[in-house]
Amino acid sequence: MTHSAKVNQVILIILDDIRAEHLFSLIRQKKLPNIAQIAENGIRCSNCITSYPAITFPCYGNIMTGSYSGYFPKEGNAVPLYHWVDRMDPPATSKKPPFIRNYGDRRQVLKINSDIGKKVKTIFEQAPEGNKFSSTCFLYRGAYFTIAKKFFDVEPIFKNIENAFKNAGMYFSDKEVPVITVGYVPHTDDLMHRLGFDHPNYLNLIVECDRYIGSLIYTLKCTGYYDSTAIGVITDHGNYKVKNIIDLEPFFQQKGLVPYIPKKGIGDFDCNFGSVGFFNFPGETWQHHPTIKQMKKFTPSISGNKDLNLFETLWEIPGVKIMYYRGDDNKPDKGIIHIEYLDNNTRKRANGRIEYEGFGRNQKTRYTFDGNDFYKYNENERSAKILDNRFHTIEEWLNATNHINFSMIIDQIPRYFKNPRSCDIIISTLGDFGFNYEHGETKGKSPFSHDIGLRESLVVPFIIGGSPEIPQIELEYCKTTDMVPTLLDLLRIKPHSSVIGKSVLNSNTNK
Repeated sequence: MTHSAKVNQVILIILDDIRAEHLFSLIRQKKLPNIAQIAENGIRCSNCITSYPAITFPCYGNIMTGSYSGYFPKEGNAVPLYHWVDRMDPPATSKKPPFIRNYGDRRQVLKINSDIGKKVKTIFEQAPEGNKFSSTCFLYRGAYFTIAKKFFDVEPIFKNIENAFKNAGMYFSDKEVPVITVGYVPHTDDLMHRLGFDHPNYLNLIVECDRYIGSLIYTLKCTGYYDSTAIGVITDHGNYKVKNIIDLEPFFQQKGLVPYIPKKGIGDFDCNFGSVGFFNFPGETWQHHPTIKQMKKFTPSISGNKDLNLFETLWEIPGVKIMYYRGDDNKPDKGIIHIEYLDNNTRKRANGRIEYEGFGRNQKTRYTFDGNDFYKYNENERSAKILDNRFHTIEEWLNATNHINFSMIIDQIPRYFKNPRSCDIIISTLGDFGFNYEHGETKGKSPFSHDIGLRESLVVPFIIGGSPEIPQIELEYCKTTDMVPTLLDLLRIKPHSSVIGKSVLNSNTNK
């Protein structure tokens, strides 16, 4: 390594649901002086690409592990979404119908610690020695965990971290300060969904977080730990505003499609749909994923239509622009993701495909299409070069597409569909229409969301500073999974083999 080895502690602050452009705009307005101080004197990037789909779970989990969704019996994070159906195909030995996991239910959110599976490790688990501390970071496996008594109170999240450095004996019997600390702030996401990214209360909450970071910096300096501590600041995804909100409940009722009931193991579908819809359907049973033929000739529970084509049915939903589904013969290390899309020029339906081969960091993908390029990669000089009918790595896709919409998505879609817990069909309106539909009902009318593959949702801030030993680097681009290996690099720790991100300390993407 080329850097000085004097960083002995790292603190990672994950702020939920803040676009890079919004955070750096507040910095330029001098409203975030403490985050600005960290960024100006260390590593910073205003073009960090998060994972797709841009949803808290899995984006937050991918930051914490440095990995992505995948075929979790062999590799990858086992959490594909914040709402998923627990299926294996071939099915697991259990005869019970698959359950629905929903991290929106606070009674279920801590289950993510076992849900992520054994093939990935959290940043806490990747450090072999020393104390590890989690302050309201729900993915805390391998650490001492604390949570604020008043859930929607930001102050305790930061005060707990300060206390771990003021009086480590409060949490650790050896009275040693934690080597790795993670503080997670979910409150910004709650306000964004309820009020919007331009609401004063949301913006003021970001400013409030900056004040607490300033207090943390002061504590580190007073206790003598500042010069040996790296502070990372990152967010899991950005956000956008939906143009039109529609209630989808009548649509499914009209089609005779009944929501899945896990306790009884009956029903026709399960769906979570903001502007991106994730649809699960039964195959031979609810334990099995359906084949393409089964989805083209589907029999709803209460409809006389015995040959309902689910693909055509979903295309009837207002605003749908693109659809993804897996090939029937896919294997964990080789397969096809089918794409149907509205041609940008003809406005007629066209087809494409993503082919993948390999696992983890060695996965390579190839994108081909029949009509015009839906993603418009061919309209940009840099991204057009990757449309060469060859297979490419995640780093090659990142390099070619980090500056445009659908950054890295060709790599991301197969990683999602490899996961046995993934859905059967994804559709997207790209934010033109939103539905707030989840498991059979419409939940709220908020137009503010963050699931799509456009830059508003995908680009987040990446900042590491604090210790004067951290080099001053402005990155042209990076990805959120680079945070963990970079912090571990500063601690002279080798990342786990599952980590797909890489340390940016010796990056060749500096501006």
